[in-house]
Amino acid sequence: MSNIETTASHWDAKYAAATQSAWVQNPVVERTVYRRMTGQEGFWLDWVFKNLVSPVESLLSVGCGDGSHELLIARQGFAQRIVAFDAAREAIQRAQETADGEGLKIEFRNSLFEEFVAAPGPENTYDAVLFSGSLHHVTDLEGMLSAVRYVLKPGGKVIVNEYCGPCYQLYPRSQVETVDRVIASLSNEFRSADRLVMPSIEMIMDSDPTEGVRSALIPVLVPLYFKREYERFIGGGLLHPLFTCLNASRVNDGSPESRTLVEMLILLEDELTRAGAIGHDFMFGVYVNETNI
Repeated sequence: MSNIETTASHWDAKYAAATQSAWVQNPVVERTVYRRMTGQEGFWLDWVFKNLVSPVESLLSVGCGDGSHELLIARQGFAQRIVAFDAAREAIQRAQETADGEGLKIEFRNSLFEEFVAAPGPENTYDAVLFSGSLHHVTDLEGMLSAVRYVLKPGGKVIVNEYCGPCYQLYPRSQVETVDRVIASLSNEFRSADRLVMPSIEMIMDSDPTEGVRSALIPVLVPLYFKREYERFIGGGLLHPLFTCLNASRVNDGSPESRTLVEMLILLEDELTRAGAIGHDFMFGVYVNETNI
């Protein structure tokens, strides 16, 4: 099986299983994350295109997954033409069928990051580039950011919504111990595990060797290639690993008890982050290509 076939099979399986980040499946956490990103209520992409990125002629989405963001951007008229690519062949096919059925100008492509880096296309092609949950899967960050800078028009915008915590999500001992103490304080009905277990390198390689492969370098490297226009670090140092150890059906059931618990956990993360006890594992920003301006 070729490299692209192996990668495509991996991501097709994930999208078929509706694999998502467990913490933002909770609506209270989801709304909190959006407020951290924008300072306002509502979906973050709507806010971006109404406040920081004027509706554009052309947009490139790198690692578009099932195409949900790109379909929304097209439906809202935020971009007249969209090119989006991902390794998940079946997800791309379904997204293209949806776009075609709605008459949306989106070209979904089945392609690897490495293929884009090697042959990004014509210079100065796009007005905006979107990374949403994809850049932390890129091994060659420097090559990717260079390729994006090449195809982005002068003054074009780069939108980044990413995990930027420890590489491979191998959290430091202090962070693991903090999560474990919170788990121990919860009643059994809300827990699915007694502690947070770090994977072995064999488990990482078998599951997804690109998960957070160089994630900690994202906030360092992106501003070296593009000028910051807007940047926020949005937490997740407690909630993101913790939610993998919670009973999803109970903590997300919408009951007053579960809602109160989640609100308390959000407050705890805010306080721990403010005190410097844990760091931010996620970031959101909009950056400008100043090349040849």
